[in-house]
Amino acid sequence: MERSIAYLVIGVLLTYQLKCEVCNLGRSYRKTTTASSRYTYQNSNPLTPDKALDESYYIHSDDCFSSNDEHTNTSAWWEVTFRCISKIFQINLVFREDFVRHAGYYLFITNQTVNASDLIHLDPVYHDEEPSPSQQNTIIFPGGHSGVQVYLYINHSNSNTTDPPIIEPCEVEIYGCVEGDVNESCACANTTIGGQGPDLWQTNVVFPTGSLSLTCDDYYLSIMNMSDFHVDEFLRILEACDGKQHCSFNSSSHIQNKTLMFYCQDKCSNENYTNSHLNRTVVEGLGIEYQPAVSDSFTAFLKSRVYDCKGRHILTSGNLTRQCQEHDQWSGEDPVCNVTCQQPDHDNSTTIHQSRSPIYFEDYSVSYTCREHHRHVHGNLTRVCNGSGDWSGEKPVCRRCKCPCDRVKTQYFITDTEVLRKKINKLNNELKVHRKDLSATVRAKTCAKDERKSSKYLGFITGIGITTAVLVIIVCSDLPLMYRQVRFGPYASRTR
Repeated sequence: MERSIAYLVIGVLLTYQLKCEVCNLGRSYRKTTTASSRYTYQNSNPLTPDKALDESYYIHSDDCFSSNDEHTNTSAWWEVTFRCISKIFQINLVFREDFVRHAGYYLFITNQTVNASDLIHLDPVYHDEEPSPSQQNTIIFPGGHSGVQVYLYINHSNSNTTDPPIIEPCEVEIYGCVEGDVNESCACANTTIGGQGPDLWQTNVVFPTGSLSLTCDDYYLSIMNMSDFHVDEFLRILEACDGKQHCSFNSSSHIQNKTLMFYCQDKCSNENYTNSHLNRTVVEGLGIEYQPAVSDSFTAFLKSRVYDCKGRHILTSGNLTRQCQEHDQWSGEDPVCNVTCQQPDHDNSTTIHQSRSPIYFEDYSVSYTCREHHRHVHGNLTRVCNGSGDWSGEKPVCRRCKCPCDRVKTQYFITDTEVLRKKINKLNNELKVHRKDLSATVRAKTCAKDERKSSKYLGFITGIGITTAVLVIIVCSDLPLMYRQVRFGPYASRTR
């Protein structure tokens, strides 16, 4: 609300500045007003050229100037000459309401007095190329255009009909300041318009029907402060004109006699920011939002674009609301949105170890431990916030021990497949037998002592067995002799 009031006050002050420091030159400082010809209404009331400068918006036949409709005419023109060189900022043109016969007209501003026949050698400051021209035209020259004459000119080649060229301005408002005479109340030395920042321009909507066109010379329109317009009407005009150099829109009874205010400024090129999306566009001071944006490529002066971070991203730097300012510059800094994970979940069987930060950005890790008298049976004790805003792995689960926990406290349970794979590879490397280191391979190449236990035991047992067998055989062969000697004496064998 406060911002709306502030912008309204600024608008009123700028409007007051515009009205006080520039004048309607065609009304107050003209020297002469002439035309190619004039039409006499009902043979009694001539439609003289100065009728277009009487500041009257009552659109009747005798309130407008009109050239005559003789078919011998090859061109038609209307001009006003000022008393001295002036700087022109705004020209409002109101043509006849019922008869649109000014298609293809030219607007000339000359810095010296010339005849209409000399216009062919000059460049117009505006040329209406619409096949169906607007009855009301407002043309803005933000930097001012110096001149002493203003011409409206039309020739037969620009008409879509066989009718002769006719020019019919009902009102011509030429706002500017006087350059050649510093004593004038409207002298340019006393003005601040042109090159001194943005100026709020305005035009009154004259007709309830037909169309109205707006033109900014070398700048872009920024439609503003239509607080007394219905929102639908505002959005319709905004869609047609905001950010354009030239536009036209249909009038209606709802906007007739209302004042349309706008700026002529640079426009800001719209940017796409990573991990963010456009939420809406806002007309500052009015609180009016529109979505989608009027244009995807640019935003007009004093309009704001409001962004949101996508998905699970949050703003970590920059501004989500940026306003188009002077010299096609955005306020604030580019918004930067980074991914975050939600609070990591865990049950009562585990304890989570983490920092005090309530925000979990990408690559942030948390670790868990099992509570006392519990052991880890499932899930991951370490989890990492990934680029999608999710936690890696699965929630850890610990179960209460059924037997004293000191019996299983040294047991290590691997639940992570990657950890298990690395463990298996390590054991394979430790237990792997290299054939070249086998004793059989070594003996096949050289004579070497066999230090194997199996070899030692086999030699020992075999030696004892052979010795025992030999002794048994010797003893057994002597047993008969020993028997006879024991029975019959040592000489028994000899006597027999």
